[in-house]
Amino acid sequence: MRVKFGVMGLDKMLNGGLINGKVYLLVGDTGAGKTLLSLKFLLEGLNNGENCLYIAVDKPPALVLQSAMLGFGWNLSRLRVMDAVPSEALYSTTPSIRDITAKGEITMAHENKKKVEKGELSVEGLSIKLLDQMKNIGFSRIVIDSLSLFKKFAVEEDKEMMGIHKLFNFFKQTGATTIITSSSNVDLRAEYLLSAGVIEIEKKRGNAGYERYIKITKMRGSDYDRRTKRMYITEDGIFVLR
Repeated sequence: MRVKFGVMGLDKMLNGGLINGKVYLLVGDTGAGKTLLSLKFLLEGLNNGENCLYIAVDKPPALVLQSAMLGFGWNLSRLRVMDAVPSEALYSTTPSIRDITAKGEITMAHENKKKVEKGELSVEGLSIKLLDQMKNIGFSRIVIDSLSLFKKFAVEEDKEMMGIHKLFNFFKQTGATTIITSSSNVDLRAEYLLSAGVIEIEKKRGNAGYERYIKITKMRGSDYDRRTKRMYITEDGIFVLR
């Protein structure tokens, strides 16, 4: 079974879509469109009646979703979200005294919480919270946005390989098709090995402003189009030239 993004040109590059239940890496420069493309992936699932989860690590989910809904008219109200943005205290906390907690409630996107309980960010805490929620709800699509900040706060440098392996292994075990976004300016050698596939978005300056390009650099168990294609983000949505 193929899991589509809902972006025709990209789904064609993927030979029909992603393989169900695998973990994929979506990499790109700042402002390249990683978050928007991952939300389009979740929107496609919602439109198919699926249960989808967005885990925000980089920016508060309310801000991210509001921008997508107002900018593109996407109906993400049924999307379940988890605010895993690190608390302010964590920015000044040394790795040696990090606490393992499972804070950050999973709620529906349309629910307005006046106060969001935050805590230390950890692989264990995230796993506990998701496993508890998945006793009642089976998610078919999950996005964690983004790995860059997760690595900074949730994985100690001397145990980074072990922590990233635990993270990828956990999402594999959920059975959900998972996309993990990441900035391209961090070391991703371990993540490239652990992921079932890697999609890269490049944003560079052209004669008429910035241009976006998308390519698939890895896809296990599936044929795919290896050519780099132009990607456009307009008020009408996301398009990839075929």
